[in-house]
Amino acid sequence: MDCSSEDPGYPADELNVHSPNTRGWQSTKFSEYPQEIGLALDGGDARLTQVQLLSHQSKIASKVEIFIGYGSSYRSAEFKRLGYLSLDNNEKSQYQARELKTVYIDYTGSYLRLV
Repeated sequence: MDCSSEDPGYPADELNVHSPNTRGWQSTKFSEYPQEIGLALDGGDARLTQVQLLSHQSKIASKVEIFIGYGSSYRSAEFKRLGYLSLDNNEKSQYQARELKTVYIDYTGSYLRLV
């Protein structure tokens, strides 16, 4: 796991835990953008068929770029940009609803980078 910043109360390694109590990752307050998080796929090279992002109801990225990477380490991997997704600013729901986005892809790689 690699990230450009993380709030101490919401560390990136929270993304490795899947439970109703998982709080997720959050960048530090007043951080510079863009922010980046990198994930190693289980078992090295793996086939990735979908990515799901659950956005906080009021801390919302406007756009998330998705990259798949190959290599022996995250820092030295070669990344291919797969595209991006946009998230709703949530103003209509008065910042009460979270948004779940699912992106279907079909690529093999060792790392996932979200910017």
